[in-house]
Amino acid sequence: MTEFDIGEFFIRGEAREIDGEFQAVIVMRAKPPLKTVTYHQVEKDRWFKTPDVAALAAQESAMELKAAVDAGALKA
Repeated sequence: MTEFDIGEFFIRGEAREIDGEFQAVIVMRAKPPLKTVTYHQVEKDRWFKTPDVAALAAQESAMELKAAVDAGALKA
């Protein structure tokens, strides 16, 4: 599992199973001392038939988010 550093959080993409179908989610883990972990669905209402396809979509989205942050997307 690869985590990316985006400032106050580490992020990674993974699949999450719900009722036999899978969501692509980005997991955001706050840097210590905080221990907060949140899950954000990559595409609203998009479901995948296999965990591998969902995980791949999530990992690609996490890389895109990292690239956007590196390019200054969060700077005011």
